Amino acid sequence: MHEKRVEGIVLKAIPFKESDRILSIFTPDRGIISLFVKRISKSRPAMVNLTTPLCRAEFVFRKGRSDLYRFIDGSILDLHLNLRQSYKHLEYGAKMLGAISTSQMPGKAAPSLYLLLLTYLKQLATFPDLPTLWASFQLKLLKHEGLLALEKSCSVCGKEALRIVEGESRCTECVDNLSFPFSKKEWEHLLLLFHAKQFDTFKHLSLDPVLIKGIDALYMSRLAS
Repeated sequence: MHEKRVEGIVLKAIPFKESDRILSIFTPDRGIISLFVKRISKSRPAMVNLTTPLCRAEFVFRKGRSDLYRFIDGSILDLHLNLRQSYKHLEYGAKMLGAISTSQMPGKAAPSLYLLLLTYLKQLATFPDLPTLWASFQLKLLKHEGLLALEKSCSVCGKEALRIVEGESRCTECVDNLSFPFSKKEWEHLLLLFHAKQFDTFKHLSLDPVLIKGIDALYMSRLAS
């Protein structure tokens, strides 16, 4: 079989037997792929780093008889060392990797989402309020998947929207019992995060913990739908 070469970021690394690992790698053109890597040991620190979550690298592999590709070679592009200096930054980096793992189907190309992930990981090191950045990432991911459409006006009648029903903006009248309610201030913040094209737009915004929880609940609900 011919060798393939892709750039990707390690989402998960599962130990296998004594010194092997099965990697879950997010790539722009192949989506999530599984890669089998043999003989990893502390005497080969480059291999340990290459097969660690958050590592962005170029991987060379060969197709096997199953969907599990066999690792041949690799070169590290970015270990995101700045995130590994702080447990809090590492925690939110792991949240973003987990969001990709749970939202993406294997083999589904997502070049724009790959770029979005790399951009947010880069921002993590210096962003003032990590919960706000994480909330923004969740909203952007839902937008990318077509699971959320936030606008000022109700998608049914055109009145002022303050609710979300099945991922669409609704007013207080065009709702049902499964709607997600927000205050006017919260809705302004939602729109700001959802439509922002630059991080400077919300870099000094610190969301209320109640809104953070609301976005978490919305995110989980939309992914489950």
